[in-house]
Amino acid sequence: MKRYLLYTYYVGRSFGGHKDYLDCFETVADALDNILCEPNRYYQIVDSQTMQVCKEGLAVFKNFVPETTDCEGD
Repeated sequence: MKRYLLYTYYVGRSFGGHKDYLDCFETVADALDNILCEPNRYYQIVDSQTMQVCKEGLAVFKNFVPETTDCEGD
């Protein structure tokens, strides 16, 4: 089995467990590439070795990386 498990479902309509399971991938980037960019789709990428969620969120923001800001002095 590949390392990263991808679960995806529509917001508010999760079925739970393997009913939401899509596929497994070697890398998180590969898993992200296979998520449909729909506004109401939610995803979770789980590390199969630790069973911890590596990344989750709405599919439309799957490639979003927040910028770090220095808030000192504000």
